[in-house]
Amino acid sequence: MQAALGKHISPISHANAIGRPARRSAVVPQRRLAVAAASQQQGPSSSRSERQLPQRRPAGPATLAQLAALWAAAALPAQASEALSGGPPASSYYVSLGLFVMTVPGLWSLIKRSPKAKIKRKTFEVAGPGNPAALPLDVRARQIFDYFKKYNYEVKERGEVITFEGTYAASASQASALVLYTLVGLASTALVLSITVPQVGSWWYALCALSPAAGAYYWRNAERTEEFRVKMVTSDDEQTTDIVVEGDDEEIERFWKELGLMEKGKVLVK
Repeated sequence: MQAALGKHISPISHANAIGRPARRSAVVPQRRLAVAAASQQQGPSSSRSERQLPQRRPAGPATLAQLAALWAAAALPAQASEALSGGPPASSYYVSLGLFVMTVPGLWSLIKRSPKAKIKRKTFEVAGPGNPAALPLDVRARQIFDYFKKYNYEVKERGEVITFEGTYAASASQASALVLYTLVGLASTALVLSITVPQVGSWWYALCALSPAAGAYYWRNAERTEEFRVKMVTSDDEQTTDIVVEGDDEEIERFWKELGLMEKGKVLVK
């Protein structure tokens, strides 16, 4: 009976012995599943950290081109740095700044020289006494005297060279033109400064209010005393006579237009 029981018990114990490993094998996968689930929960964060790793890598040594680009971006104003993405190149702003530096002294020179005369010398050729169609020299000389008398000139010296002396008054048209030129120059200067120093903004255009001062400076210093010299030289064959004049450029322009003279070596084109 015991043997029979042993036979019956042994399979049961054997089954129990076999069943224990089965239970262990069932427990182990559950632990693995728990670990896998935990890893899945930590997976997105770890993937995010992995994705963020390239941003946290230390930068290598900067190249010369990168340093130059950083310097240019730091030197340019805000508008210029924005324009680098699709606007004009940064060099155009430096060119504008260079033109500004050269223009401002030129504007001041224009204002300073406006009351002063621009002395020139020119030679006009007329028919000489040997030409039957020519005016006598006395008549020509009388025309020249009448011209200067008309504009309140007086004879200062007589001789081979006759010197006339007169007083120049300020011209309203020239003063207005000078104010206009100054206004345009200051507006251009304000435009460049608003790009170069944007912190001031549109207040740079307040410089345009100084343009009337240029007209006032001209009006205060325009009245002056000028001399005009005239010399008449007849050629050896008496076919031509040269009228050599020296004086203010504007006065010479008015002189030959009113007397109908032609500059030597030039042809009148109508």
